[in-house]
Amino acid sequence: MTQQHSSPSDPPHVTSDPEAVAKAHRIMSDMDIAMLTTIDSGSADGRLTSRPLSTQVHEEDGDVLFLVRASSAVADDVRAHPQVNVAYSSTKAWVSLAGDASLVTDRALVERLWSKGADLFMEGGPENPDNVVLKVSGDTVTYWGGESLVGTALGTLKAITGRGDSSEGGSGPTVVDLP
Repeated sequence: MTQQHSSPSDPPHVTSDPEAVAKAHRIMSDMDIAMLTTIDSGSADGRLTSRPLSTQVHEEDGDVLFLVRASSAVADDVRAHPQVNVAYSSTKAWVSLAGDASLVTDRALVERLWSKGADLFMEGGPENPDNVVLKVSGDTVTYWGGESLVGTALGTLKAITGRGDSSEGGSGPTVVDLP
């Protein structure tokens, strides 16, 4: 596994500015499929497991909602270790949302989030008590890019090589402390 580190001369920009929270929300809202990483509850060594999930809702405060089965391995993982990471990627941006997950059994919420796509992967419709909402309450979100494909590519290249001036914009990740 390759690990990327910012250059010491170009550390990540850390902020809690409401405009940065709004930008992170805009970037994530343009992406549907996420990779949800959990700590495998069946593993004695704390192995990490990632699964693709379709995002049902991107909330403005950085929280995201998914539909899952309460009897699934991902639900078991969340009950045992609520700390998760949600990763998104597009041609314009990369996003990493860190936070705690919980299972929500509110039938009205499940029904509100239900879609034809959910019918393809989940049995019994929104009335099935095994179909629940997995809510990730974000603590921080880190994003790279988000403006354009070319800008993101140039910014990523600058961050990897340690070249470029952070005042040029987009040269490194932005870390946002969420409300």
